[in-house]
Amino acid sequence: MKQRLRFLLTLFLLLLLLFVAQKVVFMLYNMGMADGAPFTSCLAALWHGLGLDIATACYLLVVPVIVLVISCFVKRMPLRRILVPYYILIALVFTLAFAVDLVLYSYWGSKPDANDLIYAEKPKEMFAGLPVWFTLLGFAAVGLLVWGCVWLFRRFTPRTLDPLTGRHPRLHALWYIPLAGLLFLGMRGSVTESTANPSFAYFSTHQFCNHSALNPTFNMFHSLFKAQNLAKEFDVMPDSEVDALLGDIFEPDPTLSDTLLRIERPNIMLVIWEGGGKGMVGNDRVGPNLQRLIKEGVYFTNAYSSNYRTDRGLVSVLSGWMGLPTATLMKRPDLCRCLPSMASSLKAEGYATAMTFAGDIDYTNMRMYFMETGFTTVSGGETFPSDLYTGAWGVPDEHVLTPALLPAHGPFFSAVLTLSSHEPWDVDYHRLPDERENAFAYTDSCLGVFVDQLKASPQWDSLLLIVVPDHGACFRPGQSLSEVSVAEIPILWLGGALKKPATVDCLMSQSDLAATLLAQMHVDITPFIFSRNVLGVRYPERKKFAMHAVKNRLNYITPEGSSFYDCVSRTLQPDNAADKHFVEAVLQRLYKTTARLSSR
Repeated sequence: MKQRLRFLLTLFLLLLLLFVAQKVVFMLYNMGMADGAPFTSCLAALWHGLGLDIATACYLLVVPVIVLVISCFVKRMPLRRILVPYYILIALVFTLAFAVDLVLYSYWGSKPDANDLIYAEKPKEMFAGLPVWFTLLGFAAVGLLVWGCVWLFRRFTPRTLDPLTGRHPRLHALWYIPLAGLLFLGMRGSVTESTANPSFAYFSTHQFCNHSALNPTFNMFHSLFKAQNLAKEFDVMPDSEVDALLGDIFEPDPTLSDTLLRIERPNIMLVIWEGGGKGMVGNDRVGPNLQRLIKEGVYFTNAYSSNYRTDRGLVSVLSGWMGLPTATLMKRPDLCRCLPSMASSLKAEGYATAMTFAGDIDYTNMRMYFMETGFTTVSGGETFPSDLYTGAWGVPDEHVLTPALLPAHGPFFSAVLTLSSHEPWDVDYHRLPDERENAFAYTDSCLGVFVDQLKASPQWDSLLLIVVPDHGACFRPGQSLSEVSVAEIPILWLGGALKKPATVDCLMSQSDLAATLLAQMHVDITPFIFSRNVLGVRYPERKKFAMHAVKNRLNYITPEGSSFYDCVSRTLQPDNAADKHFVEAVLQRLYKTTARLSSR
């Protein structure tokens, strides 16, 4: 048995060694893309990428482990002869992934992944710009590397396995049960909520270091299951017809019909309330502090969330992107890096940018998204004292919503995502008998204390505090997330930077917050092509609507009422031909525009 375990350990270490060597070669070859990244950060990429290297190695060990289990039931196993074909296959796979990653990165500035396989249909375009001699040399190098890897694996693989000893040699197969558990843990990458994903490799404000840490084989196969040809998902009419139906609805409008700010460039604190929909917190029973604060600020009374999950809602809030009913952009690094965002726009205006989520910030690729879209400082639960990490999802909101979130000096744009108002509703707060309502009431109480503390600070006079949920929450037993009432959300602006309390009653989507805020600050809103400035001069003249995406369904809300579009049957209920064409036109432009992000 020792021979078998020694072989697996050796193979595992060889794979790790190869992956680390790939990173070193990648950084040396693409050093011109480092953009001033310090040597220590480049060196740290080897460490921060180790988690995904381990996950990839564990995946590649599955077949050898199965072969070894079978060997417990046969007298003689020619191990080397059986595994060499497998070695050829995996060496070809991870060498090709490495070679494509190595060469194309310097041309594209991003990590190639499975979403780029659509270019394989047209190899000429995929390798455009590469000299023929260079391409041929590359294929020769790949062949040589594959041969070298296979030789190395073969060299350390026993020709045959020693026979198992003991009265019941087949019982040795039981040793592989705990081994399978270790492999599964290695493939999963953690014992927390998040599973291994590209976000694990992100650690630096220099994207070159993050990209260097990301295992190219893992990245390719992880994205393989996320890849969609978005451009073809809702291709139902000529683009000219789409343009005619939509007109200038999404044309940027930086003009202002009303100025809400007393200070043009305030410091900004953005509180993204987990699940804080109007149906749940828009009353004095659950949200008394929110109701109190509404009277003190600018309240957007007729807003709807764009999505139904946190990872999707964050993209709508921070990037001003409309919700996609069949895809989540946060799990697509190739798209995230090209999205606009409030953080990147304000960073370009001299703002310090920071994002805080006091839980597992690698969950659903959040860290990657935040760092790709302009947040210089990204803080997860690991930055808080371990004794505060008492909630199922992380640090309770009372320890997070504190004035310490605000930098000492401005200008700054700081955002925080709360987490206590999420199932399993485990909060140390006991005001309401219903555990769900009580959890939201707890976050409401934390918000009230937070705002009162800020009011007493000298920072209040120059501060704009924005409260917006990431999505709504069911507030009745048996309610479905797809109900339009769940999508109703409060959006509230507070702070000394405001001129005076007011209400804004126009119909809007959560994704419209970005353009509306930046236009008030006279920051360019051109990149936010699906975010509408609802305080723009031309907004009253344009068609009023909001869209709320849930899985394979889109709620379409207008001043006249609501309907829903089924993305599978391609029908609108209640049926209305004009509304159906309009919804499909929006979806077609949204999906095609999103698909084009990866080609930027």
